[in-house]
Amino acid sequence: MPAISPLDGPVAVTGCSGNTGGHMVRELAIQGYEVRACIRDANSWRGKDSVDYLSRLPRVEIMDGCDLFKAGSYDAAFKGCTAVFHTAAVLGNSADGKSQPLGSGDRQMDVFNGGVIGTQNVIDAITASGSVRRLVYTSSMAAVHGIGEARQVVPAGHEWTETDWASNGIDPEIWQDPGNAYARSKVETERLINEAADASSGKWDAVTLLPAMICGPILFKAQVGQWIEQIGRIAAGLATTWLSEYDHYYNIIDVRDLVKAHRLAAESSVDHRATTGGSRYLMHGSGGRSALRLGTEVRAIIHEYFPAFTLGNPKTVTASGEPVTVQSSTVNDCKKAKSVLGATIRPVEDTIRAIVETSIELGIIEPQLAEPARDA
Repeated sequence: MPAISPLDGPVAVTGCSGNTGGHMVRELAIQGYEVRACIRDANSWRGKDSVDYLSRLPRVEIMDGCDLFKAGSYDAAFKGCTAVFHTAAVLGNSADGKSQPLGSGDRQMDVFNGGVIGTQNVIDAITASGSVRRLVYTSSMAAVHGIGEARQVVPAGHEWTETDWASNGIDPEIWQDPGNAYARSKVETERLINEAADASSGKWDAVTLLPAMICGPILFKAQVGQWIEQIGRIAAGLATTWLSEYDHYYNIIDVRDLVKAHRLAAESSVDHRATTGGSRYLMHGSGGRSALRLGTEVRAIIHEYFPAFTLGNPKTVTASGEPVTVQSSTVNDCKKAKSVLGATIRPVEDTIRAIVETSIELGIIEPQLAEPARDA
């Protein structure tokens, strides 16, 4: 399949009020692309916030009314496009019964259906366009190793690669548990996309990026959620809340490196399906460091750059007095993306510093200054 370039015509991005989607539009616009930024509701607070930022970028057209739960809602946005960057997803913090008016209101059901049914609507719009040649999909490391009780059990020192699938060897009853809706949706969506691309008889192909915890600078307030929020909370002297109040490991990918890799995947003339692991690319590794403990390593980086701040602490002891077990015995790196796509990974310190700085600039957090140490 020929590589995509800014000279070929417009491209479309889904989920543009989100973190990855907003940065994806920025990356493409700066590189000279004409971009159609797909948003579900430009009149919601998230929509207004994102439109205010995105409309100031060059060559960006806002496409309102693009809803994962509504068949045909992407048709106009994709018509005449050469590529689609599908970053939209229904996450736990957007499946609250309010943010998805066409959803069921059930958190896990909407997370799953937003992935599978929503992506089928995207595929149908690609087919209807007759012009899209490549779909670049944002999956997740959850599709590689799973999460929670459905996380893959592997030997210590195992290095995750594109050949790993979260569903392999998992008890079917555990795999179907509603708590695994996100990982299951990502696995099934990847397979749905690949099958549809194969069935297109060469009209379009698909490439998948598999990020871990997506962090980085905040362009507008609607992007704040999950991983970014917790780093900001520590910098503001607050307790952490996601996934829980307890300490755990962070596997960070900078959103700027992630969206660059998306663009490189679209522009690559490589036969992605013929590479090891197929058309999947891990985007993982915490800037060369496989995992960082939130309450020690991440907190230490924040303190290094912002020594005057009083910092929050994730809890390390449960309510019953038991110590929280925090460990990471596997290895993560995006070797394939680096070697095949030319992806680059910045130091994780740059990522964390950018989160705190932009959180302050946008008024998302208000740091509390520590009292200076006094001589006895």
